[in-house]
Amino acid sequence: MTKQQQPAVFYCNAALFDCDGTLVNSTGAISEFWREFGKTRPHVNPEEIIRTSHGCRTFDVIKKWSPEDAEPVQVTEWEGNIPDSFGQHAKAIPGSVELVKAFDKYSEQTHDGKQKWAVVTSGTLPLATKWLKLLTIEKPDVFITAEKVTKGKPHPMGYQNARETLGYGSEHAKVVVFEDAPAGIEAGEKAGAMVVGICSTYDPEKVRKAGANIVVKDLSSFRIEGYNKETEEFKVVVDEYFYADPVFLEESA
Repeated sequence: MTKQQQPAVFYCNAALFDCDGTLVNSTGAISEFWREFGKTRPHVNPEEIIRTSHGCRTFDVIKKWSPEDAEPVQVTEWEGNIPDSFGQHAKAIPGSVELVKAFDKYSEQTHDGKQKWAVVTSGTLPLATKWLKLLTIEKPDVFITAEKVTKGKPHPMGYQNARETLGYGSEHAKVVVFEDAPAGIEAGEKAGAMVVGICSTYDPEKVRKAGANIVVKDLSSFRIEGYNKETEEFKVVVDEYFYADPVFLEESA
């Protein structure tokens, strides 16, 4: 159970969302893909991959475990077929669709009317596009997928690129990253963002130790209370959480 206590509050100029494990619980689908992949490759240990590689690019995992299969076009095709073959094992993270659409709606009220949120995923464009379609989320203007970076998470390249493209690359800008995997949390932290850790894949203690500033079960207790055009900041309130850095509790005091 999450703690029932005073809400946590934070302010941000922009929000960056991971996809798998943050917007969609695709663990079951991805796990089935790796098990199928390992059936014809004795040198591959699917269960070890499932245990250790969440949040990493599929290409990087295949390059490590089965280098002969590390062909970008082929890997992209395999990933793109995951929702079609194993989509029945996937479902939305509670509150994810509502929160993304709230940021989208409030973005219309911003100083320039442009989107102030993005998706930064280790998944390929075909895979991530199909997950968003499944969730009825319109593909954002800033959509950083595996093909758009040369260094995957935990490297911060993807989140840094998203910050800069949205116009908040300055270290003084307040950007929040929503992540579930330690690799992604580390990437968000290195990109200079505060990080919300979702416990869809790992337990709260591991998510907290990975560096998340606020740790939650899912995104169902988040609400945007408004947007300040002068500071270009959203006010976000979190009613239930496992852990929150004290500074975010002081904001609501």
